[in-house]
Amino acid sequence: MEKTHWKKLDNPDYLGAYALQPGQDLVVQIKSVGQEEVYNTTNNKKEVCTVVHFMDKGVKPMILNVTNCKTISKIYDTPYIEDWTGKYISIYIAKVKAFGETVEALRIRNRVPTVEKIYCEDCKKEIVGVSGKTAEEIADIAVRNCRRKLCVECMKKEKERMEKQPDSESE
Repeated sequence: MEKTHWKKLDNPDYLGAYALQPGQDLVVQIKSVGQEEVYNTTNNKKEVCTVVHFMDKGVKPMILNVTNCKTISKIYDTPYIEDWTGKYISIYIAKVKAFGETVEALRIRNRVPTVEKIYCEDCKKEIVGVSGKTAEEIADIAVRNCRRKLCVECMKKEKERMEKQPDSESE
């Protein structure tokens, strides 16, 4: 049974340790990373923070501290945030010492997560996330519209073919 952390009731705008169940990892794909003005509910002030947004539906953005930025930089061998777009990270809860006590914090695993790759059934290339959609979402759309897993390019070609040649099953 999934339990509700009391901090979930505050409904903050950003991902926190309360969003994961104990022992759970959250594997997500990075959509963008940049600086944003963030409202700090603890001191009622705004501050500029590094924030990562994800392609995954329903996952709130996460404020990145220096430790998490260094981890992403290390596992993908690049310090440039623009190079992190499209990359996968695995987020977990760690107990850390902060403000004189031990608290739960989000950390990024020090390795690239294993993500099942999906391949186009026509061209055999890996299907990748684009335009805010994950590879899984693109494959699902292709299955609904074209009856097989296709990359965006092959899906466009198949739709054009289907428009020129009506489906004989509907006759």
